[in-house]
Amino acid sequence: MPVDPNSDEYRLDYDHTEIDHDQDNREIKGHDFNPVEEGSALHLEIHRSVDELGKYAIEMEIDCNGRPKDDIKGFVEELMKTATVQCMENGADLVGHVKSFLIVGKDGADGNMMSSIVDVARPIKMQDHIKVDRIDDAILVLHVIVHGIWDDKIRALTLEVLPGICKKWNVDYKILADYFDLEKSIAHHNIK
Repeated sequence: MPVDPNSDEYRLDYDHTEIDHDQDNREIKGHDFNPVEEGSALHLEIHRSVDELGKYAIEMEIDCNGRPKDDIKGFVEELMKTATVQCMENGADLVGHVKSFLIVGKDGADGNMMSSIVDVARPIKMQDHIKVDRIDDAILVLHVIVHGIWDDKIRALTLEVLPGICKKWNVDYKILADYFDLEKSIAHHNIK
């Protein structure tokens, strides 16, 4: 049923709708299939398609073999930077946001570290809240979001560099979760 333009339901000004696309747990009021409304699922999908942002995330358990914290920081930095550069050299033209989260010790008891890249020409920003000098094991979550290439290519490029960097830094790893949206990637490539 169409909405009467004179009713309270009809809105021309959407500026009052505040949205944080990174907050998945926040309910945003809106009609799910209204492409104009900020809070709609369709709007978010259209926004992503227009922006041509590809994304990929991986969660790994890493065995650091009691390495010094600074070595593991170097490992995380090289992994992030190399994955980002690989994307840039293979079709991406802009870094959306590459970030990682390192959770140290059982249930994060030994602290964590957050790292972020928004420009490959600038140093990686790191917030180190690790409470120990040596790291035995940790969980590393890496998110790679870039403009110009899609999820499947970002995934392939990231997984291509992972083994060599882990070997170089003597870090054993086990992939716990591979957040790759195959259905969206297939849908994108089948658009007529």
